[in-house]
Amino acid sequence: MTYQYIGSYGFLTDLVHVTFLTGLLVSYLYFRRRQISVGGSLAVGYLASSLYMPLNVLATLGSALVGYLLIRYVILKIFLPRPRQIFAIGLGVGVACGGLWLAVTSWVLGGVPGDGLALVGVIVPGMICNSLIKQGVVRSMVPLAWMVPLTGVLGLAITLLTSTVLPLSLADSITHADVEPLPMLFLMSALSVLFAVLVQEGTVRSHKLRTGGYVTAGIMVAALTSWTYLVVLAVATVLLLAVYLPYSRTVPLFGKDRFVLLCALAFTLVTALELVAATVWGLRFGGPQNVVFCVLPAIIANDLVQYGAKRTSLGMGLSLAGCAAVAVPVMAWA
Repeated sequence: MTYQYIGSYGFLTDLVHVTFLTGLLVSYLYFRRRQISVGGSLAVGYLASSLYMPLNVLATLGSALVGYLLIRYVILKIFLPRPRQIFAIGLGVGVACGGLWLAVTSWVLGGVPGDGLALVGVIVPGMICNSLIKQGVVRSMVPLAWMVPLTGVLGLAITLLTSTVLPLSLADSITHADVEPLPMLFLMSALSVLFAVLVQEGTVRSHKLRTGGYVTAGIMVAALTSWTYLVVLAVATVLLLAVYLPYSRTVPLFGKDRFVLLCALAFTLVTALELVAATVWGLRFGGPQNVVFCVLPAIIANDLVQYGAKRTSLGMGLSLAGCAAVAVPVMAWA
């Protein structure tokens, strides 16, 4: 464990991880008190983790508002889609706006930061858009307006304490700037959203296939160039289920209660596994980008617990096949 200096890569890594976890807790506590979900469980943490890139946060919120306006004043005037179709439309608009923002920052603004969070979560605009549709603009945006900066301040305070005052940082031990970003991460994440929607909405609905998260398949395909990520992801998911399933037989949890617990366990397991890999084999992982891999086991496990291994594995397989069919030729050409 080492001290970190403000502004260093290690400090930024600690800040992103700590702030994300703080946002998860703040969002959960607010939901328990008011029964209002602002962009699901993850949006507050993602946005607060990216406050060091304020333009990207504003672009993410702008994408969500574009999706809301399109659905509210165009789509709903034409036909009445089902709730999951509305969510899928919001995701699609978020991906399109995210791609446009990525192009603008790359070609007009001279490039994006190589830190893995240059685009704040491919599905976050869709999740916020879904909240705007279901709960209204005021009930969604007002809590978001104070929860995100509050989370950012709390995350910064905790990071300053644990990384600069106390020698509790593990960033230099397990991460390195040269490891990220993974190639084609946005492209694969966007394709993953598309295939996840097709699998979950386009296949026989009575099968209720799941894909272990909307971006999971794409991120796994993008990580083929860094196989250690896939090993950690697989082992962490197995261990997570091994810990949670016996516990759930004694204390059954549902909805956000289950997901928040799974996220906390996933962060702990992934960090421990990466520390072992770094200590024993000298492997290193991405910094801010690594927060995505810390939460993926929880997303996969949540689908496995809720829908079963058969439906989830089949859905993930179809989504992985679709992403790989695009990725392999692109990687070979590149």
